[in-house]
Amino acid sequence: MLGCNTGVISAVLAAAALMGTTPGACPASLVRYEWAKHPTLGDKPWVLALPQAPAVVAFLPDYPQTLRYGSINRSDRLVLWTRGARIVWNVSGAVSARRLDGRGSFSVGSAPTGDGMRSDLRFPSGGCWRLTLRAPAVKVSIVARVIPQPKKLGCGATKLEERNAYARPRSSGIRGEWGGWATPEGGALLFTHGHAGDMNMKVPWWVMRNWGRTLELTGTRLDGAGHFRQHFPSAPVHDGPKDQMVYPSIVDVPAPGCWLFRLRTARLAGVLVVRAVDYHG
Repeated sequence: MLGCNTGVISAVLAAAALMGTTPGACPASLVRYEWAKHPTLGDKPWVLALPQAPAVVAFLPDYPQTLRYGSINRSDRLVLWTRGARIVWNVSGAVSARRLDGRGSFSVGSAPTGDGMRSDLRFPSGGCWRLTLRAPAVKVSIVARVIPQPKKLGCGATKLEERNAYARPRSSGIRGEWGGWATPEGGALLFTHGHAGDMNMKVPWWVMRNWGRTLELTGTRLDGAGHFRQHFPSAPVHDGPKDQMVYPSIVDVPAPGCWLFRLRTARLAGVLVVRAVDYHG
């Protein structure tokens, strides 16, 4: 069995206990963006199967692309398309699916790959679905909210809340303090190349707890090819919450488009979706 960082798993369980679930809501699994111990998929989003004792992890190689859709990138918890999804488990076994809020069940075809055991899913209906993996001495499950895929994904940039862009999951405690830049829908927007005329794209990144010395921002373009990475050191807090750490930055997005920002410091990690545009004066 491929392992997963035990410290990360402990953090997941603590966050889940704090967040709980809303009565009547789908108890979907929390999606995590911390690095996990896996030879090929350690940088992909993942969810922890429950009960946690066997340390079974379901990796989500295609999930970043779905985050273009606002209803998904604004959720801390797992949302999949009815038309299908790819999941790679770090153990082998038989996988079945059962709908929790209505009728429906099916067996999931799975096959061993170089990454792990791959399950290709196609759901007969939307709703709340539990996926159960059974192997010798192992029975674990994850839960997903399943929705139809829209005809166009667009770029549902992370909604700003009083000029703050909160990374998902919210339990990461990471937020960006935005300037006056926003999409018409109120989403996070930045101008390319770090500036708009004589105005720099300054974003102070605030972290609530358990921070590290630096914060890493990895940008991946979701509507085309593109990738960049920046590192920002922490700075003394003069004006702001004294119980938080700040990482001043000028974010240099290299091209216009729909971008996924993955933010990491120490063992914390979260994501934002940002629309980038060129400045034309």
